[in-house]
Amino acid sequence: MRGTQPCASRKAARGGASRAPTAHGRLRPRLAPYLFLAPNLLVFGVFIIVPAVWNFYLSLFRVSLQAPPAYVGLANFGYLARQDDVFWHAVRNTVVFVVGDVLLILVLALVIALLLNAPIRFRGFFRSIFFYPVLLSPVIVAEIWRWVLNTQYGLANAFLRAVRLPPQPWLLRADYALDWVIISHVWATVGFFALILLAGLQAIQPALYEAAEVDGATRWHSLRHITLPLLMPSVFVVFILGTIRAVQVFEYIFVLTGGGPGFATLTIVQYIYRAGFQLNEFGLASAASLLLVTVLAMLTVLQYVLGRMGEAI
Repeated sequence: MRGTQPCASRKAARGGASRAPTAHGRLRPRLAPYLFLAPNLLVFGVFIIVPAVWNFYLSLFRVSLQAPPAYVGLANFGYLARQDDVFWHAVRNTVVFVVGDVLLILVLALVIALLLNAPIRFRGFFRSIFFYPVLLSPVIVAEIWRWVLNTQYGLANAFLRAVRLPPQPWLLRADYALDWVIISHVWATVGFFALILLAGLQAIQPALYEAAEVDGATRWHSLRHITLPLLMPSVFVVFILGTIRAVQVFEYIFVLTGGGPGFATLTIVQYIYRAGFQLNEFGLASAASLLLVTVLAMLTVLQYVLGRMGEAI
């Protein structure tokens, strides 16, 4: 018995030594998160960081396909600020488009969300109907609206002819071509934002409405004092996301009007495309895109700061 004790103790010692963590074993769990992040970081670096740095580099040069790059410093930004009337026309169009688009989305999305939240028959069917345009490609949506608003064989002018009214050049008049671009974009995107508000409505406790009804509150009072205040975080999300999406609009305008007639529907993104791929001014297009990125970054920071303030409250 005594002879077996040292042997057992030696086996236990060997077993304990084999289970002791090595430096390699301790390092492996620390590297695991970085190994999982490495593919995403690689894709982000190749397709986001590198193009962004290259875009900043191009903004400091006069670049074209016919001549080697010539360093001009901040001259491209100065030209945009002081001499390029087309750029400021695009800025004005973008502001008008963003304001009209976001306001219509806020109002219509709220109305649609309230209707879809009501106890109506076939509610699931109507929810899918309003969300269906979001699933369509922006190019398809623009083609549909271009067919509807076509001067010669469009559905809108066919209806006017049926009621003996003169046809209208819907997209050929500079005074309201941008209005139809806004309407088509709202039609295609309002369903997505309505679902965001619908989720916010469903998060409100029904007991609050029951208590208000017991106290004699009408539907208008419940909407004003319960629904709208508690829905403000969702409304703010819709406002920020709608603004960011409206600032970046391109496909609808490119297919529907191409920025015309004239420059009536030319926005900043359309201006960047025109400067780079039509006028062969890549440095100017890069400078304009940096200004656009600055605006989008400010909107993102605003969303983050106000979101944190809302959480703190």
